[in-house]
Formats: sequence, structure tokens, C-alpha cells
Amino acid sequence: MSVAEIDSEARQNIVETDPLFGASTHCIVIMEQPPLVADQPPPQWRVSATLTLRDNVLGKNPVQADLPTVVVGPLIHKRQVVAMAKYPARVERWSFRFESDAGRATARVWLHPGTSPVTECGIFVVEHGLKKG
Repeated sequence: MSVAEIDSEARQNIVETDPLFGASTHCIVIMEQPPLVADQPPPQWRVSATLTLRDNVLGKNPVQADLPTVVVGPLIHKRQVVAMAKYPARVERWSFRFESDAGRATARVWLHPGTSPVTECGIFVVEHGLKKG
């Protein structure tokens, strides 16, 4: 698992999985947003991912490919799963990029690589809605 703090005002926010975990077919993105200051609206984050693939079919050298950007948030819980990225083959490294339009938005991110049945490709937002009773 890889952990990093991201900041909406930083020039670049890239969090990569730890290569010691080995190749995986999915990566779960877990975020924690600190308490909001005053009347600031809760931030929404744009999340995109670049995959590093190493496959004999693609050649000897690693190949990088991008998944489309998704928007996650606002966060409802202190720490929550916000997205899952999947690719239908082994990914050597997942590199996620984060941006937010909200002023001074920060969060901590945990990337948790793993293996799952290969059925889809892309970044899938995990919805967290408050249901009205």
C-alpha cells in the first residue's frame, strides 16, 4: 500500500503504488479529507491514472497507458473508498494524479493494489450517498 498527502494548490500530485507488491489487476483509492475550514465547500477531486504495463505481447519495454479522468467527492466519511481502477491484465505500477478546484483542499490517499476477476477497464467511482429515510 502507498500513502501520500495531496494538496489542490500543489503543482503536481502523483501517488504511485509500491512496486514491491508486484503486479495487480486493480487498485483501490482510499481518501481522507480533513475537516473543512469555515464556509469552504467540500472539494471534489479529479482523479486520473497512468498504468505501467509489462507484457511480452506489447514488446520488451514497459508501456504506459492512461485511463480517463473521473470526479470523486465530496467525501462524506472521515476516510472512505472513493474509486477502483481496473485493467484486464497485470499492471506493474499504478500512478494516480489528483486535482481539485476547491481552494486549499488537502487529503491523504492510500492506494491499495490487488487482484480481482478481470471484467472491466477504467476508473470506477464508488458512490457514497446519504439516503433520506
